[in-house]
Amino acid sequence: MYPGNYSWIDEHSRIHFITNYSTYFAQELASIPLDRFEPLDIKKNKLLAEEGKEAEQILGYRTTGEYWGKQRSVAVTYNPATARKQGYALESKLETIRQELLSMRAKFRQKQPHWRNPEAIKERYLRLCERFHLPSDFYTLEFIESRGEVVMGFRRNIYRIDQKRAMFGKQIIITDNIDWTTGEIVEANMDRYQVEDRFRLSKNEELVGTRPIRHWTDSKIRCHLFTCVVALTYLRRLELKLVRSGIQRTGEDVMSEMRQLHSVLYLSGGERKFKRSLEEPTKTQSEVLKAFGYYVDDSAVLQP
Repeated sequence: MYPGNYSWIDEHSRIHFITNYSTYFAQELASIPLDRFEPLDIKKNKLLAEEGKEAEQILGYRTTGEYWGKQRSVAVTYNPATARKQGYALESKLETIRQELLSMRAKFRQKQPHWRNPEAIKERYLRLCERFHLPSDFYTLEFIESRGEVVMGFRRNIYRIDQKRAMFGKQIIITDNIDWTTGEIVEANMDRYQVEDRFRLSKNEELVGTRPIRHWTDSKIRCHLFTCVVALTYLRRLELKLVRSGIQRTGEDVMSEMRQLHSVLYLSGGERKFKRSLEEPTKTQSEVLKAFGYYVDDSAVLQP
């Protein structure tokens, strides 16, 4: 969000925000030792406890800090599963770089063409780190003169790598709602996927189609966007209606399914009046129709 948005929210007591903050810009928070964390009182942890997987529970640490001109509540979380994945990924990248450095050292020792200049080799190493999105100080390259010739060496920077590992699995969450418990902050942050899903859905050309905007005047653009918001609202109401009927499906899936329920117009015998019949609905289609108070009878006619 833009800084001005936080000021606007601060002026409205009934509106709150919750956002993730990059660990890159708050490395001191992300490096807090795990012995200061404790398991969070959230649904996910309760399910893990029931399954006997307490070691997989998400941990949390609560503090405050000044962000965007005011004191905010800050929750730092630690997810063991995420930390392991990040650790495996880092180790794989470090090993690949080590193998590349061994190859560079061998070429330098053999004085192969284009591999005789230490500065050029350092530049190749920097580009290698960029390719793997790693800091260049995870390895230290050395060119030392020994017995009349220059020898290349390299070694891991254990301190820097351990600093990086200490941040794995960490997430920083900031909110202006100081009354929420740490568990409530984390669960609200987990529910952000619903908002992100709506943004994704707004790009669905068949359901909402926010873009492209095929209008030029402000009034028509506003009307177009209003229509898109109405479409999103109806899709959400559709989902809630289905949930109350025990159907756990997204509005997007249901609309795709219902598009396959075809109908046909036909003339029967000598009659001149067209009749409409539906094809036999699938199980899901029947459940959706039932949730809205309809069914297809034996003569393939939609009935309330």
